[in-house]
Amino acid sequence: MNIPEYDSAADFYVAFVDRTLNDPGSSWHPLLEKYVALLKDRLSGACVLDIACGEGHLSRLLSAYGPREIIGIDLSSALIKVASERTPQSQVHFRTDDARVLSSIPDASVDIAVSKLAVMDIPDHQALFSAVYRVLVPNGVFVFSLLHPCFETPFHEPEAPQFIVGQQGESTGYAIREYVREGHWNSGGTGVRGKVGAYHRTLSTLINDLLSTGFVLRGLYEPVAKAPGLFAQVPRSLLIHAQISN
Repeated sequence: MNIPEYDSAADFYVAFVDRTLNDPGSSWHPLLEKYVALLKDRLSGACVLDIACGEGHLSRLLSAYGPREIIGIDLSSALIKVASERTPQSQVHFRTDDARVLSSIPDASVDIAVSKLAVMDIPDHQALFSAVYRVLVPNGVFVFSLLHPCFETPFHEPEAPQFIVGQQGESTGYAIREYVREGHWNSGGTGVRGKVGAYHRTLSTLINDLLSTGFVLRGLYEPVAKAPGLFAQVPRSLLIHAQISN
């Protein structure tokens, strides 16, 4: 993640988040519901770490289920400022920190680590996995999501667009061109991926590196939008539930 890019794009990104959360047909709502379904029975009294928390909406959502503390970290001081201003809950705190290091978080101090649609923003996912493993307690869980690596692959507007478009201008399918090309890419468009780009990894790279860190895989989930259309048929995000064994 590039700090100046996210700081300079903070207003744009916060507006995007607000717009997406206010859209009842957005695929974000089933994704957030899955976080709650997976974690609600573990949250009471827990210490939760929200990694790359942005403006803090996941922390605020999870705070309703009785955690002892939620710590949200992000590299962008501009986004941390917005998160703090938007969050009245006294048990939720935000600070700047690097997800690849988590220098402000002690070893074995976190019961639950979460991250929503941010792993593709982090240059070194292996360092992230290692840092999360270090700060989790035994049997601690790591629930994180990212743009679905099989469908949200590198594209570039306008010559290599992301979607196949129907006669009425609607998106009818994904154009998958460069799935095996890992690394940083930029869409060239006007959206978030045109502003800050992303890091693409194949599904096998992500899962194998997660397992090699020492995590046990508990589940993979692919929430889809409830509104009709392409995003009700093809998932935009992948949610991964992992855990540290004793």
